[in-house]
Amino acid sequence: MPWCEACDRFYTPSTLSTVGDCPEGHHVADAPDAGGLAQSDADGGESGEQKFRVPWHFWLLVAVLVVYLGYRLIQLINWLLG
Repeated sequence: MPWCEACDRFYTPSTLSTVGDCPEGHHVADAPDAGGLAQSDADGGESGEQKFRVPWHFWLLVAVLVVYLGYRLIQLINWLLG
């Protein structure tokens, strides 16, 4: 989604002007493409590979899952021992 720094909000492509500015006339930052890469990141590194950034909430979900499964493992061990 296109982001306007001045308005501090996202816009849908249909709400932007024909030149790609927000309705208030501010410049809108580059929107990420379908792969989750910003236009400036799509150039890649020296090897030509594209960089993909994993969202922070994915890692939060992984951490919560590890804590939950660890707790369930402790419950299983207690059930087996006693």
